[in-house]
Amino acid sequence: MSSTPLIQTSSIAIELAATPVPRNAAIALKWGSSTARSFVIVPMSDYEGLFPANTIVVQDRSGNPQTYFYLDAAPPNNYVVVKAFAVSSFGIGEIQQGRVNMTILAPGGRPVRGATNETMSIATSTGPYELIAAWAYPSNSTQGTYLVDIDMLDSQGNLVYSFFSGLGGTFGLVPPGFVPFPYNLLPYFVVAGVGGIGAVGGVVYYRRRSKSYLAPFGHFNTLTAGEIDRGTVSIEGNTGSGKTILSEQLMFEDLKRGKPCIFVSTSDFPSNVRSGMKSMGLDVKGYEQSGLLTFVDAYSAEAGQESTEKFSVPSIGDLTTLGMKISSSIPSESKGASLYFDSLVPLASKTKPESIVSFVQSIGAKMRGIGGKAVFTLGPSVDPMVQKQLEDMSDCVVQMEAFEERGVRRRRLKIAKLRARRHQEGWNVFAIEDGKGIIFYSKKPKT
Repeated sequence: MSSTPLIQTSSIAIELAATPVPRNAAIALKWGSSTARSFVIVPMSDYEGLFPANTIVVQDRSGNPQTYFYLDAAPPNNYVVVKAFAVSSFGIGEIQQGRVNMTILAPGGRPVRGATNETMSIATSTGPYELIAAWAYPSNSTQGTYLVDIDMLDSQGNLVYSFFSGLGGTFGLVPPGFVPFPYNLLPYFVVAGVGGIGAVGGVVYYRRRSKSYLAPFGHFNTLTAGEIDRGTVSIEGNTGSGKTILSEQLMFEDLKRGKPCIFVSTSDFPSNVRSGMKSMGLDVKGYEQSGLLTFVDAYSAEAGQESTEKFSVPSIGDLTTLGMKISSSIPSESKGASLYFDSLVPLASKTKPESIVSFVQSIGAKMRGIGGKAVFTLGPSVDPMVQKQLEDMSDCVVQMEAFEERGVRRRRLKIAKLRARRHQEGWNVFAIEDGKGIIFYSKKPKT
């Protein structure tokens, strides 16, 4: 088999070799006849999986992403909803005839009752196929961090895909009234948090000497000592750290200042990008209508869907065509335009590492040449050598991190590099809120 992943409607060619063959011999291949059954066994792998890779979303019953749930929540608010998107080379039929199982593991690794090998429901009929399962947790559940495990079995019962939480799909069950930092706005911090299996007791808080103050997204420009208006920017981070929303908010700030923007989407449908931004209070409809914002769709074809965007590419691995589409999407009045590329991760499995570096360098130079900037997001799956080269050529490097602490998901970022400009160093804690996007927690009050 080829190392190229199969997608729905792929064709498989089988070649037979027979030697010796007499001159002028007539050769006929008959198969599936009534007298003699013929069949071919083709070993296959990687024809089913989650998309984007290893991505699980944990939500409440209203569809809001959540990192923790209260143990005293009354039904039906005690539901943990797990959502993921699956792809299959053989279409929805293979997923329907097989099974996608969800298992939730309690602190200590034991599967919980009511969410062990639970079959996930298929919510959509077109790929990627949305999968949903839910767990109603009892009020006497163990406090701590829970992990989500997903297994995919094909129609013959073979395990074809397995994902164990690590990059996503984690959540915490916390005691009543627990308000984990940085979500609490009071001058306290947690010194004894959620316990493990069998843990008894609550959360102890102690007063700090300094307070944390809410700061709007504009605080980012304080960290960088002003707007980043040109050059190449790399945004690095693990899954769930907020790379995408940071790039989207930076783009929205450019649009508000009247700067043309191009958004290259490689990890999701542009329609989902638009709706996701709108949920964060970043409605770009008017900017598209005025011609300030243009999307380049580099995702739909990979998902087996026809793009509805003006600019799209048939394969994300064709960097030459992608570069041409980006060039074509830049408006004629393009001085100071910005390019936002989310993300470089899908390119890693489609093209050579040196091609990625050359592509980023070329696009970055093009945007610099018109007085603008190019912003790229990348995750830990990108080759370390490629990441190092990208950091070296970037004018600004933003590092982001999502991590679990006492059963609670936290996020932080720092400006790891900013060429020819003094900037604030060190980590800055932030949260992501619906309708507001990124909210920073500053040591200084807003003036």
